[in-house]
Amino acid sequence: MATIPSRDTDYVVLQKATFRGPAGPVFVNTDFRLPAGERWAIRGASGSGKSLFVAGVTGRLPLLSGSLRHPFLAGDPRCVDSVYGVLPTRSIAVASMAEHRALMASRAFHQLRWHGSLASQAATVADFLSQGEVEKRNPFSVSTPEETARFFAAYAREVERFALSPLLDRPLVALSNGELHRLLIARALMLDPRLLIVVDPYAGIDAPTRDRLTALFAALPDAGTAVLHVAARDEDVAPDVTHEVWLEAGAVAHAGPRTTPGRNETRRDGTPASNLLGRVCEASRPAAQAVLELRQVTVRHGCVTLLDRVDWTIQPGERWALVGPNGAGKSTLLSLALADNPQAYANHVVVGGRRLEPGTSIWDLKRLVGWVSPELDVHYPRATPAVQVVASGFACSLGLHTALAAAQRAAAALWIDRLGLRDRAETAYGYLSSLDCRLTLLARACVNQPLLLLLDEPCQGLDGAARRRFASALESVLAQLPAALVYATHEMAELPASVNRVLELAGGRVVRRV
Repeated sequence: MATIPSRDTDYVVLQKATFRGPAGPVFVNTDFRLPAGERWAIRGASGSGKSLFVAGVTGRLPLLSGSLRHPFLAGDPRCVDSVYGVLPTRSIAVASMAEHRALMASRAFHQLRWHGSLASQAATVADFLSQGEVEKRNPFSVSTPEETARFFAAYAREVERFALSPLLDRPLVALSNGELHRLLIARALMLDPRLLIVVDPYAGIDAPTRDRLTALFAALPDAGTAVLHVAARDEDVAPDVTHEVWLEAGAVAHAGPRTTPGRNETRRDGTPASNLLGRVCEASRPAAQAVLELRQVTVRHGCVTLLDRVDWTIQPGERWALVGPNGAGKSTLLSLALADNPQAYANHVVVGGRRLEPGTSIWDLKRLVGWVSPELDVHYPRATPAVQVVASGFACSLGLHTALAAAQRAAAALWIDRLGLRDRAETAYGYLSSLDCRLTLLARACVNQPLLLLLDEPCQGLDGAARRRFASALESVLAQLPAALVYATHEMAELPASVNRVLELAGGRVVRRV
């Protein structure tokens, strides 16, 4: 039997390689070497080809010319042909946002996570982490006792390292974005890979978990697992990264020592993000009627309490940040205000003076609220023209299913224009850039002149330039729309400058209100 190469062997070597992309050749005549002992990141703006490059170096993109080699697998008898992506288990593992989005899209409808009776029938986290699922085994294959023992050792290690025990019995569809992202990284590490590729490693991750992940990524190479980071923003590159590949329009523009700066947490108004939670807000102006009133709201999923006696009142024009660790209950809280959660009927939820109770139509409340979130982005029908996406805000629907009045058509066109999307008005949603998708959803949220805007991690997955453009568009919207704002995020630096109130959750309870 051939000897498996030592851990100081190169992981990837491209020589004059050209790959076939969806629209033609990409990375033409590329020379690239990913050596052991160096810490690399794949960089580039949205649309530069990061995902395609990962597909190329893992053998999942057709090679038109040149060569692709994985020297660290050269002596592995399990390696059939790495050029065509037939990679042995425990060689390369990828934790990607594409898989994250696919799991979100697998929910039959975007509110499924709030419907416990339906979600309880779905696969659990424990099912998702079974040996057959993690290793993607043929259902008729039989693992050896050694393979099974090795898997369960890795399983126990990652369940403890990522604190997954409380989630194991939860339906997969009921996880928050941050919990899901954490789960995907843990699942990839259960393969004991020699090379771990992590795409957007900190997407939707709270600050404490981010710090733990950073420490883990720094330690993994010393334990035998190299880490290749893939990120658009400087802030999302781990501090121990020493080298980077910079991509531009499907070509390698630079491959060498890292030149980009590290993370900078300063808000656009110059306020250090770390100071926002501790500062006292300006005096709130009294209002005749609250935009949102929640009293002692409690939400449970089985034996898990997601919200525990939460009180929250939002007055007209107030600007709130909603913060807290992954699983704190932020999205659950917003689901009550959106009337998406059936447990809203069992709680005191009042939107614009209207109480959600038996006999009240949820649509009467929904028309008072505008909403943007990753779930809405994933579930929106991809063939819908942008202008129709915006117009669907009148009915709070996914897709346009009724004829529009002339005034509604005019309002949709106005918001398309305000958000700089006039030349993409007839472009199908699925063909818009990630930024244009978020701007289209922002226009949809505003078209009905809502009393309250709820933005749940609206910039997740956007690169730095796109986040700045979204922030500028949002500031313009807030200047034109007399709506209260709730902005849920883990990225304090992206909060609008006008945000001056904070509700912080932890374990489903309010731990800070300023």
